[in-house]
Amino acid sequence: MFGYVVANAAQLSPEQVARYRQVYCGLCRTIGERHGALARLSLTYDLSFLVLLLDALDEPELKTGTLRCPAHPLRRQSWRSSRWTDYAADMNVALAYHKCLDDWRDEQKLSCLTYARRLRGAYRTIRQRWPEQCRGMEEQLERLSALERANSADLDAASAAFGALMARLLTAEESFFAPQLRALGEALGRFIYVMDAVLDEEADRKRGRWNPVARFRERQGDFRARETLELLMGEATLAFEQLPLEQDLDLLRNILYSGVWCQWVERQRRQSRKGKNKPERSGTEQGEGGE
Repeated sequence: MFGYVVANAAQLSPEQVARYRQVYCGLCRTIGERHGALARLSLTYDLSFLVLLLDALDEPELKTGTLRCPAHPLRRQSWRSSRWTDYAADMNVALAYHKCLDDWRDEQKLSCLTYARRLRGAYRTIRQRWPEQCRGMEEQLERLSALERANSADLDAASAAFGALMARLLTAEESFFAPQLRALGEALGRFIYVMDAVLDEEADRKRGRWNPVARFRERQGDFRARETLELLMGEATLAFEQLPLEQDLDLLRNILYSGVWCQWVERQRRQSRKGKNKPERSGTEQGEGGE
């Protein structure tokens, strides 16, 4: 379920792109420092949102610098990090570890099992540092596994489990704004889960895999994906706008109001090219897309 909470680079200025990459490079550097070079392969842009959000809310001391890395050996890259980069690096690896295990269980991908085994030591360390977050991941992922084993059509229960996981992730520590962060995490997690299920529905049907949206359609006869996703993202942005943020606010809004819809809009374009459906108009080109 990686790849949804990202910026829409087409709507960013060069300066904004540079700031976004700074956070991403800082996250990559920190994963390597804390968990080794192999763990850097788990890096995802999604956790950059977590760094941007918690940095903007907490305004911690920032470290900056430049480096060369295997991905960019010819040109030094700027990076920035904070105490929340350390936290996001740990959560990135923890999520990757569980995703590999899930992919192994679902598809018997040996590469996923091998990588999960390589991350096992790092995950044990992370679990000692962040027991509540890791316990929350494990509990909610087990809830999802139970629903899958039961071939459940309860989409609400499935999305709520991932929402609870994200709520726990965003509340790294209790603070005055913890309720808003929990609400943001819960709605964002439900959005990610439903979006992922909608986009995977056809492939899952062909492969005979459980998909909660497909099962919901079988039981209820209809599922209005666009309206559901817009409602969930509306709840997420309502909680987000209650936070007193100034730093990188433009980047954060780009992600929540536009970036999260990029894969949806790309699917609409592919379907349009195939002549199956016409893409519906949205609030912005990469904004609230439709089905």
